[in-house]
Amino acid sequence: MKEVFGMLFKNERNWKEFLSIEDEAELNRLLERTARNRPAYKSAEDVKLAQLWCALIEIVRYQDSLNKRLARIEMLLEGLFEKEKEEKRRLTESLRRF
Repeated sequence: MKEVFGMLFKNERNWKEFLSIEDEAELNRLLERTARNRPAYKSAEDVKLAQLWCALIEIVRYQDSLNKRLARIEMLLEGLFEKEKEEKRRLTESLRRF
């Protein structure tokens, strides 16, 4: 058991083999987006750590983008619900007058 554990974590390349196909694909997409910052992390003293921070920046950017889209959708839905409430109120008011 100890030998297997040692073999798994001795070679850094092996850990990716244990990811699902979907997770590996997602990781590769993240690495491609992170590559935009290659000049920055390649000039760092600890390249791997700098690359990890750049990947985190990409994740935060993506999350911000999703949050903006969600806020827009929420705003549109709130507008629709308000319009529906107003129409319902007007209809009820007109029925009372009738």
